[in-house]
Amino acid sequence: MSWIRSLLQPISKPTRNKNHSRSGQSMPTMPTVKFDPSSVSKSVKENLRRNIEMLDDLGKKHIQPIYKVALRSVLAGGDQRILYMALTEIEGITQGRAIEITRSLQNKAREQINRERMLSLGITHAKWMYPNAPCMKDPFSSCPSAADIQQDSAHSLANGKKYEISKGLFVDGKWTWPGFEEGCKCLPKVILPGMEE
Repeated sequence: MSWIRSLLQPISKPTRNKNHSRSGQSMPTMPTVKFDPSSVSKSVKENLRRNIEMLDDLGKKHIQPIYKVALRSVLAGGDQRILYMALTEIEGITQGRAIEITRSLQNKAREQINRERMLSLGITHAKWMYPNAPCMKDPFSSCPSAADIQQDSAHSLANGKKYEISKGLFVDGKWTWPGFEEGCKCLPKVILPGMEE
């Protein structure tokens, strides 16, 4: 009978959220996912370093300090602000270029972390999903570059193609993964083992 009594008890007044709207009603809090820094493997760190070394506009003296900041940024779950701020302090790096570098390094690290996570779960294949948004460095440009147009076209043609996660898909003359190239907004759609379409 105690469960009946609990049903008949008046419902307690909900606690009020500190973040409330102007109308006085409480707003639900957004659930968050805590980033696991252990997902940043040795290979992610090596590739991050390699990607920084490939940047033409960074002098050799800036590679190690930028690598340290970029790694800290990735370990913090993709905190782009700290990397952006460090890059803007380098002479000759414009704010726009700092944004490009930050976005590129973060996207490549995130894509590799996700790829390694899928493989660790036994997921070996995925489909390339084109987002119907231009895969270009500057999609708002009134005159996109030939390279941007070619990349967007190639990524659009890759839509729905199955690929091996460890290998990637041969797109636009190279092996790559969704979200890896500059300006790419594509995503992988995992194919669960035994659930192939």
